[in-house]
Amino acid sequence: MKRSDVEQKLGTARTCLFPNYRPYPLIFERGDGCRVWDSEGREYVDFVAGIATCNLGHCHPAVTEAIRRQAANLLHVSNWYYNTPQIDLARRLTELTSMDRVFFCNSGAEAAEAAIKVARKTAFEEHGSGKNTVISLKGAFHGRTMKALTATDPKHHIEAFSPYPEGFVHIEAGDIQGLRDHLPDACAFFMEPIQGEGGVRPVDPGFVKEAADLCRANNVLLMMDEVQTGVGRCGVLFAYELFGIKPDIITLAKGLGNGFPIGAVLASEQAASHLGPGSHGSTFGGNPLACSAALATINTVVEQDLPHRAGKMGRILSEGLEDLVQSEPAALEVRGTGLLIGLELNIKAAPVVQQLIQRGYLTTVVQEHTLRFTPPLTVTEEDIHGLIDALRDTLLSRGGSS
Repeated sequence: MKRSDVEQKLGTARTCLFPNYRPYPLIFERGDGCRVWDSEGREYVDFVAGIATCNLGHCHPAVTEAIRRQAANLLHVSNWYYNTPQIDLARRLTELTSMDRVFFCNSGAEAAEAAIKVARKTAFEEHGSGKNTVISLKGAFHGRTMKALTATDPKHHIEAFSPYPEGFVHIEAGDIQGLRDHLPDACAFFMEPIQGEGGVRPVDPGFVKEAADLCRANNVLLMMDEVQTGVGRCGVLFAYELFGIKPDIITLAKGLGNGFPIGAVLASEQAASHLGPGSHGSTFGGNPLACSAALATINTVVEQDLPHRAGKMGRILSEGLEDLVQSEPAALEVRGTGLLIGLELNIKAAPVVQQLIQRGYLTTVVQEHTLRFTPPLTVTEEDIHGLIDALRDTLLSRGGSS
């Protein structure tokens, strides 16, 4: 595409799309594995992967073929009926987790909404009214629909969206006493194993284990948000496995469909049994096309042992970033697990991201001073070393203005 055509397209986008995003002036046309190409043919190594979504890389042949085959057979029938990919994906997810049942939707925020409804209905039917508070963590991010947003850290709350739903409280990660104080009125404790949007901050395992015990003792459901951490990204298939616990509910999306929109709530039999006919639904949830893409994704992740690969590549990435911390004053701290890694800087991260784009590497910013790296689980050691070299050169120039 000519530069003049690109500028025209960008102008149309700025005019016709809602202004709720701040996208970089790039129009991507093609992807393959860990690489994408823009409308002018420039190549980029992708350490974003659709924000921890394309875990197999772009246009993985197994997922592409599953979508192609299913699109030729059946796209949608609604949940008045079953469909084979839906059944097969539900069975596979229950086989691979400690959960008993699955509800399908279209996104992580929808999964959070459904999980909250399950928790409140379970508490109401088992303990009566009043035990309906959802406890979540400061620094959390669970989505942008109203209940998911209210469970999210309050700094994301916008006054113009108020009034927010009632029945949500936030505690600091690690604050066991704060958790104890709220448990008598709580139906659920909702948390991410690693706070992605909160700055790539792993939650302390000791806190998680003690919280799980307290929840069980107080008839409070433990809900793990695995939207960003799940499907192999953290070196295990699902990050809750790192803590040696069994949640009551897990929310999934992002990497589950390798870029095809799908969300899911996995739950114990006890919790799932309370969401009876008519209590919740989703027109497109569990449609054959999304479930075919997700089934191909999860099977490939398991068959190719990509969680193990994510752990190995994550260690290489972390070691390279740790070297930068030792040698570059702008780099302060490395955080994360597997291929969900953050680098804290003492300068603003956005100019660093912009310079990395110029050098052919895509990364993201969280919490103003943190670079986040979420490449496909198929990323190579060569790609990682290339990123580290580009980042070192960028930090030497201080990433533009600080």
